[in-house]
Amino acid sequence: MSVQDFINRLEEKRKRSRNMVSMTIRVSEEEEAAIQDLANHMDCTRQEILHDLVEEYLIPAWQRIRQEDAGTSNQEAGLSGSSAIATQGKNYYLLNTNKANSVEDHQMMLEEQVAAAFENGWKQKIERIRSGDVVFLYESGKGVVAYGVASGDVEKAPHEGRKDETYYQRLHDFKRLGASVSAKDIQQALGRKIRFVHTLTLLKDGDKLAKALEA
Repeated sequence: MSVQDFINRLEEKRKRSRNMVSMTIRVSEEEEAAIQDLANHMDCTRQEILHDLVEEYLIPAWQRIRQEDAGTSNQEAGLSGSSAIATQGKNYYLLNTNKANSVEDHQMMLEEQVAAAFENGWKQKIERIRSGDVVFLYESGKGVVAYGVASGDVEKAPHEGRKDETYYQRLHDFKRLGASVSAKDIQQALGRKIRFVHTLTLLKDGDKLAKALEA
């Protein structure tokens, strides 16, 4: 390895450390002892061991679910045209703000008050939202943080330098919540479980969530 390669690796590690957040997990005393033994054996910290575990196994599992979502047909996702037509009046959607991929994408939706999706396989889901539909913006790890009424007009913009890789609709009557509504509270309001990892989820009983947010 050249000196420059080594410097580049240090710089990359420094950037990653700066953008990291802390989290707490609970393990048994036996598990804690085993993790510490492994860290001692490898001459590293427990945090480094656990972070490598996240990178090696957890993130690939999350990415696999995301790829399955990109390839999900309208019918499988409950987003087919017949389903939309069968629902009288407005539909309700839960839209994941893509924070797990990009904090910038998440912030853009909140700041510009839009419902957006990015890259081929996901961006087309925005075309399913009609004028007057209610879209709940879901932030990974927190819950619903805002909602609004869709314009029905799909607009396009670049994403990470690539033309038309962002599809979005403007949200009218936009409301940003003072306190997020957690995944647990969302499921309690609906009385059922839903898949929060998916980009766009049609909530046929979304009026229950809307009432809970307005209460």
